[in-house]
Amino acid sequence: MSMQKFQKFEARLEAAGNGNPKRSVEELAAHVLGCKPLEIYFRELTVEQEAELEKLIARAEQGEPIQYIIGRVDFRGLEIACDSRALIPRPETELLVEEVLSTFDTSHSPLAIVDVCTGTGCIGLALAHELPNAQVTAIDISPEALALAQENADRLDLSEKFQCLENNLLEGIEENSFDVVVSNPPYIFSKVWKNLEPCVRDHEPQLALDGGERGMDLIVPLAEQAARVLKPGGGLFLEIGYDQGEVVFQCLEAVGFQNVRIIKDYAGLDRMVAGSKAQS
Repeated sequence: MSMQKFQKFEARLEAAGNGNPKRSVEELAAHVLGCKPLEIYFRELTVEQEAELEKLIARAEQGEPIQYIIGRVDFRGLEIACDSRALIPRPETELLVEEVLSTFDTSHSPLAIVDVCTGTGCIGLALAHELPNAQVTAIDISPEALALAQENADRLDLSEKFQCLENNLLEGIEENSFDVVVSNPPYIFSKVWKNLEPCVRDHEPQLALDGGERGMDLIVPLAEQAARVLKPGGGLFLEIGYDQGEVVFQCLEAVGFQNVRIIKDYAGLDRMVAGSKAQS
């Protein structure tokens, strides 16, 4: 693609308020050309490809997230389809998977995992992929999100280890039935959600982001339910907001979890809280 065309598209996205116009154009052009982003400078667009890229740039100008336009995102080496039915998987969420893997490995067999607020299914699918002994139940209250998660499981050939269940958190789930409860629940304060960047607030589902006035509307009942649903010795792993570490830590201790710990993300911010259920 000629540098002149590239700069024209970049200027359009910059004028529209895109936070990283250069990278956005590279990714969209690479999607159209079927190559890696840095290879676009050595490729020429056909008339048809340029027309397709023009349509994608126009969508990005309207603030639609690049991940939705492309329709997929890499999550721990898995190609996860994503669209407006569910939250876009973020790199920080990969750390949640790592924390589970470091606590429960292949020596623990079989391993019953429930991924609550599964969205695209990325967390549960990564665990199903990396733990041969795992059986994953993916829960979401949104049937649209569950349909997307099931599509991802089918395409990744993980559907035998990955069962979708439409449910409100862990309500009605049998006591002492899971080894792991893992979740990236809605945790953003309602007033903060209203002021998010338009590309997030106006395109990603509010249901997957807005955690109520204090961001705890789902975390509190989920912690209480997990204390009942987990087997003795089982673990709860939650992604949280950077400013929620202490309050979620106290929440887990209050419902009886032991070895409660706050785990930081790549930027050194509080990003996860984990704890274990007493052995007896």
